[in-house]
Amino acid sequence: MDRPPLEVADLVHAAGHAFIERSRKWITWQHLKVLRAIARCRTAALGGHLDECTDCGYRPAISYNSCLMGSFF
Repeated sequence: MDRPPLEVADLVHAAGHAFIERSRKWITWQHLKVLRAIARCRTAALGGHLDECTDCGYRPAISYNSCLMGSFF
């Protein structure tokens, strides 16, 4: 499956800190927890594994583990 050109995590990485600073009056720890989980999702911070073809053993890439936030929606 190909990765889409833009994901929510890309937006959090690009503008998350500025968004948090502008939102200090109303943002809660729950919001911050979700933003941190999104930022770490599918990165080395959560670990990963080598993909491997079961037929020939070819290892094309590292797949990083998900934060599982998608399972809540």
